[in-house]
Amino acid sequence: MYCVGCGSTLQNEFQFCPRCGKRSVLDETTSDTDLPEAPANTEINTNGKGKAFEPELSPPTEISTNAVAQTVSTQSAAGNSKVANRYVNVGSITLGVIGVSCLILGAVQGFIPIFLIEGVAFGALAWLCAARWPLSPHAFSAVFVSSLLLAGLVGVTLDQDTFGPRYHYLSQGSTQYRIDEKAGRTDRLGSGGWHPVAFDKAPEELPTSEVSVFDFSLKDGHWGPNWPNGDEICFTFENSFGYIIQKIPVLIEVKDRDGKEVKDVSRSIDLKKEDGGLIDTGETTKVCAHAPGNFPEGGSWSSSTSYLIQGWKR
Repeated sequence: MYCVGCGSTLQNEFQFCPRCGKRSVLDETTSDTDLPEAPANTEINTNGKGKAFEPELSPPTEISTNAVAQTVSTQSAAGNSKVANRYVNVGSITLGVIGVSCLILGAVQGFIPIFLIEGVAFGALAWLCAARWPLSPHAFSAVFVSSLLLAGLVGVTLDQDTFGPRYHYLSQGSTQYRIDEKAGRTDRLGSGGWHPVAFDKAPEELPTSEVSVFDFSLKDGHWGPNWPNGDEICFTFENSFGYIIQKIPVLIEVKDRDGKEVKDVSRSIDLKKEDGGLIDTGETTKVCAHAPGNFPEGGSWSSSTSYLIQGWKR
């Protein structure tokens, strides 16, 4: 066998030339024309055959193992980066967060099916972005449009008027009522719009910080006859608080002409709206209660609000 690179004679078991390091070899049966051309200064034997061409050879090129290792390491790092970007990207994170938020909303509000379905749908889009990132133009358009539609559906779901009617309307004679099923409140139509008249849940006590200024909200107090109902105590009340109020407990203190307290008459009364409805937030109305007794001639009276005022948060 002969080396293609340098023409050296090789034994059959050699796969690489020991001189030049070439892998390609020629079998001895190869014609002379296939061998590399000898240089012009090749000596000729007396028997007519040319001397084997032995050119000056450079040492085999050594491949650095460090370079190879660095190349493999770089390729491995690039592969890991592509895998990381495939699963952790803008699309998967954003859609995943929205999906989890929908599931939390559905759980907080009593496992509402529509929120759970929306959460699963956003989760599927997040998985698609994680598994197929970067998305093709067509897939990106489909994910974008689907996200917008789902976002609109979430907004519609959050609207209390979306699924089924929020209000049921009733009438009693000439009086119109509406039942707010979402808030558990019944309103009555009057001058200026709808006014609350009843709640499905019990009222809660107002914070002390708000009750302490009730005395300044009761104005124009007067004690007078209102036949046939007997004497009444009335005030003008401006509800500037964040609660819908049913009644206002007021302590009435009565004194005779000598300044002594009339204990039989001094007591607590509950001021209510004249028409019996609830006092809505921002409403100014007249509130009254039956007087605790007969007002003594020449006497005087005063009032102070109680800290047990109750209402419903608007």
